[in-house]
Amino acid sequence: MNILIVVVIYNKRINEIKYIEEIKSADILIYDNSKNSQNKPDGAYYYHNENNGGVSMAYNYGINLAIKLQKDFIILLDQDTSFDEEILDKYYGYAKEFGKSYIYAPIVKNGVRIYSPYIEGMFKNYPQNTNDFNYDKIYNIEEKSLINSGMMIPLDIISDIGPFKEDIKLDFSDTYFVEKYKKQFKEVILMDVFLEHKLSGDEGKNKQKELSRFKYYCNGAKVYKNTTNNIKRVNRLVFFRMLRLITKYKTLIPISIFKDYFLGDLRI
Repeated sequence: MNILIVVVIYNKRINEIKYIEEIKSADILIYDNSKNSQNKPDGAYYYHNENNGGVSMAYNYGINLAIKLQKDFIILLDQDTSFDEEILDKYYGYAKEFGKSYIYAPIVKNGVRIYSPYIEGMFKNYPQNTNDFNYDKIYNIEEKSLINSGMMIPLDIISDIGPFKEDIKLDFSDTYFVEKYKKQFKEVILMDVFLEHKLSGDEGKNKQKELSRFKYYCNGAKVYKNTTNNIKRVNRLVFFRMLRLITKYKTLIPISIFKDYFLGDLRI
């Protein structure tokens, strides 16, 4: 199987991401959204975008490179995801078994919380719990979705449903792409592979970081809202996130961000 691994990094040293050096059986593209460029590891592809175009732009760059290299699949990873050669071998096994007709997803978790696949709620998205999670290899994702990190996507699928939406720089990038997939396919291959991954907010209180991230969330939701029929749900998700941040940090700044970046025309 011909696979290109696309690793998106931001303000992270390449030599701190151990799996980049360890993986030998697949080509790797490092897409660097940091301000300053770095020296690329031997044997890897490297692209530096000092303007931080976001993850969707990075994934599309990886897709185009994979097409040029005549790859069959891309795997999406980021700087905080655990990965190694042994895990990659499992990806190869599933791809050999099921071919190019499905998206492949690992089980992405942090502790007992499963963040992907997650349940789509009306006011927020809900992680699942490892203790009562119902695993199926051919997994129905109606009323569920996936996060980008760890996904393996056949290029044939991308040819059918189209690329990522580059106006969505961070949050809702995966939501948009998986929703397009769900319009044609109801199931993914859920691999018996567990990846450890931390989401924004997992590290406890970091007011500046979470408020900055909320700007991306509002911008992504605003663009995504124009592509989906479930506009009310998107409005609820953003409003609920705003209330959570107000409560968590005892500040009204999220209201201004909501007004400027979701209701208004400010872009990040």
